[in-house]
Amino acid sequence: MKKLILMTAAATLTLGTFAYSASADEAAKSMPSKASIHDAIANTHRGEDQTKRDEARKPAQVLAFIDLGAGDTVLDFGAGGGYWSELFSTVVGDSGKIYAHQRAGERFEKSKEALTAKFSPFGNINLMPVEADAAFPVADNSVDTIMLSYILHHLHYSEETGEALPDDSTALFNEYNRVLKPGGTFIVIEHVAIDGSSRADSAGWHRTPPATAKADIVGVGFEFVGEAPTLFANPDDDLKNIWFKTGLSGKTTSFVHKYRKPK
Repeated sequence: MKKLILMTAAATLTLGTFAYSASADEAAKSMPSKASIHDAIANTHRGEDQTKRDEARKPAQVLAFIDLGAGDTVLDFGAGGGYWSELFSTVVGDSGKIYAHQRAGERFEKSKEALTAKFSPFGNINLMPVEADAAFPVADNSVDTIMLSYILHHLHYSEETGEALPDDSTALFNEYNRVLKPGGTFIVIEHVAIDGSSRADSAGWHRTPPATAKADIVGVGFEFVGEAPTLFANPDDDLKNIWFKTGLSGKTTSFVHKYRKPK
């Protein structure tokens, strides 16, 4: 896998309404209670470095959309400082487990001690350093949900494959498929690129066209479940700019997709 650069944007506490399409069995699944979501956001173990991102990242709405359950196992791919890992920790509870994926290497070794201390109070967050191109140290069919937050734009293009999904990204998605339980969910949050833009252009903007994301992920065997289209919409974002150079950090129009491994 190519080197992943984790881009973060900041985020809100307000529980809001949003629309997404879902199958009957998905809709029938019990949603996490507002209390558990509130408790996750209010958890005093979360540092200011995380809570200051809440206004832009909208954790209440995103957690409701993801629909985790008590006891779930979550793989937070490219977890970085653990924004989502820390929130997931409270929602899944003591019987659940969070794998905070990190790319193994010198950079991780420098942050390992600090991350270990940071995650220790949560009790169920497990650092998971993995070498590039290596399999996850996780059993087949053992994970309920995988999160991929603002990373897809580093995965959907390479010069070698042009307008096709890069081979290493196909391998990564297949690894997601291996570790997910049948019926497990794959969540993608990503900066939107304007419809019809090429992979090269959108990758240069650090964005992904939603249609490209859907075609790629469905193309490797996942089912598209639904989206939360109104969560991150900014009419001042023209969808074809390098957002961190145009003052749109934490303010981009972004999509939130939910995919599922077939049962």
